[in-house]
Amino acid sequence: MSTAAPEAPQYDEHGNYTPEPGYEYPFSVSDIARATAKLLGQGWTAESGSFGTSGTVFGPYVAKFVFSVDYEGELCIGFSHYEDDDFPPAPLPEGVRDYDEGLFLEGASATDGLDHLAELSAATIRAVTGYNPADWDFESSASRQHYIDTGRYLRVGEAESV
Repeated sequence: MSTAAPEAPQYDEHGNYTPEPGYEYPFSVSDIARATAKLLGQGWTAESGSFGTSGTVFGPYVAKFVFSVDYEGELCIGFSHYEDDDFPPAPLPEGVRDYDEGLFLEGASATDGLDHLAELSAATIRAVTGYNPADWDFESSASRQHYIDTGRYLRVGEAESV
């Protein structure tokens, strides 16, 4: 004898489609940002926007990477270029396209899964920034203080000049 609860109906008494919360979209845009920060590793973190409809990834750079969905339903990663960041020109991962405010993952959807979207997003941020964790000083007190003061870690060797 099964004790599992019956699945909730997906249609109301008027025939309107009304799935339970979380049925259609098992994760939010902010979940993608958080999973991306985790994949990028030390020195990266994320914050959720209102209702999880956006998320911002912060790292050792001045630029912040804002995840959102545009009016066409594309998953976007917006960011600003800052001279201090010195982002190198680099090829983008397949399926990632430029737009005025950053990049978008062409054709990405929730059916791709959280892990895949986070992996592609992390690869995109690495491509834009040229990120290599060995280039950054996450350990010295000068670099940690610089991050507190400015939101940016020092590159290896910069602590001696501060």
